Amino acid sequence: MALAFSGAANAQEDKTVTLKSVGGELKLIGELDEFADGTYFITVQGMGKIQINMNDVTCEGAACPVIKQYAPYFGIYGSRTVGTNLIPNLMRGYAKSVGATYEIVATENAAERKIRLTNPDGTLRLEVDLQSRGSGTAFPALADGSAVIGVADRRMKDSDLAKLQAAGIGELRDTDNEIVIGVDGIVVILNPDNPVRNLTSEEISKIWAGEITNWLELGGGDYPINIQSFGKSSGDRAILLDRIVRPHGRDETSNVTENKSYQGMVDAVIADRGGIGFVGRSFANGVNRLTIREDCGLLSPPTDFRIKIEGYSLSRRLYMYTKPGDLHPEAAAFIEWSMTDDAQPYIEEAGFVGRGLERMRLEDMGMMLIHTAAVEPDFNPRLYVKMMQELRNADRLSISFRFQPGSSQLDVESVRNLQELAARMEKGEFVGNEVLLVGFADSIGSEVRNTKLARKRALAVRAEMERVLSPQALAQLKLTPLSYGELLPLSCNESDVGRARNRRVEVWLRVPGKR
Repeated sequence: MALAFSGAANAQEDKTVTLKSVGGELKLIGELDEFADGTYFITVQGMGKIQINMNDVTCEGAACPVIKQYAPYFGIYGSRTVGTNLIPNLMRGYAKSVGATYEIVATENAAERKIRLTNPDGTLRLEVDLQSRGSGTAFPALADGSAVIGVADRRMKDSDLAKLQAAGIGELRDTDNEIVIGVDGIVVILNPDNPVRNLTSEEISKIWAGEITNWLELGGGDYPINIQSFGKSSGDRAILLDRIVRPHGRDETSNVTENKSYQGMVDAVIADRGGIGFVGRSFANGVNRLTIREDCGLLSPPTDFRIKIEGYSLSRRLYMYTKPGDLHPEAAAFIEWSMTDDAQPYIEEAGFVGRGLERMRLEDMGMMLIHTAAVEPDFNPRLYVKMMQELRNADRLSISFRFQPGSSQLDVESVRNLQELAARMEKGEFVGNEVLLVGFADSIGSEVRNTKLARKRALAVRAEMERVLSPQALAQLKLTPLSYGELLPLSCNESDVGRARNRRVEVWLRVPGKR
């Protein structure tokens, strides 16, 4: 049985407890200071503070915590992207971390599997009901109690909230019940023999709307275009339509073939010279992966670095959601372990982008630099030259900070990014480097105003870093805020999604004085 605990008595109440050993030979009477992680912390007169494992004693007294038992079962429902390989891989790593053996049991339905963790003594530690039918199924399962963890490859929508509210559950977004476990990208895929290597978002939207029906119109061969898609509960489908198709005033109105699995879609595209589909990047094997050419001319390839900085057109965050209140202790431990460095190899092994930091130089951003100077209407040549001088000998890290809409408050993923960066700084990883916090903005409004806004956000990140870092770490680092406003857009500024992607604070490293 898994266990959960409620708090002890209030400060005004009697904290006296009696701890008796299991055999009854030993009895300790003292004040309960804390009960955490299965351990009593008590102060005994004449003996001072003592720690005692809950399994060694029984507790008597009004201050004793209430211990709730949980059966070793719970459900994880939702996204195919997260559920097909990522959750099983993470569960395998978690099992190893707790000394349990791991087993995955298939059923006749590929979307339904069981994961079993067994203790060394042969007892069942945990059995997970894993159901992967699409992100939209996560929230009804949380609402009716079928799932303790809901997984999604898109953020919770207002329509999902309505399903939760019907069950008396409130908003989960921007709370501790919304956990970002990683980033990923959807890839538009073609048959490997198709010579087309990139398409604009408008061309893709015309395909899905049935306005372009033959590859000859796009530089391919003379054969019909056949679209592979997913059902309406699919988070992948929602992202493709919301990011690429619907912004052009179109929808999925062409005849499509609906698939129930990623591998089914990949196999269908490989078998059909005219096939086109979309899958999570980790599943796009043996196919032609398209680079998206945005309407303003920027190329958006699905590279690791682009996905990590959420600069790819179809990059997306992967989420776990839980209900407020007591969480199954084994589920809580699994989520906590999934956030650690130990979990990263299992994430990468599943084909997803890990959180390890990569570096990029300014000279590697060729098309972005050219686009900035040749296309952007409010181009500021003086600021451009300053940026080139400041950053030419610096390395950009694959980490970014973004903010909640209309505010200077970091969003949920950026808070985690800041914590991870601070932990690296505390370990001395960047000693000897100047840390540049570089603000960028979208192009709405005047160039001068946007440069000021970007600097304000860079200053906000520095203030938060100074708040969380120890004095010792701060003494070894120089945090320098910079702003280049509308320069170096990651995406076109014509859409809300593109503008949101361009409003960010980047992290660059530079040897002090080297420009």
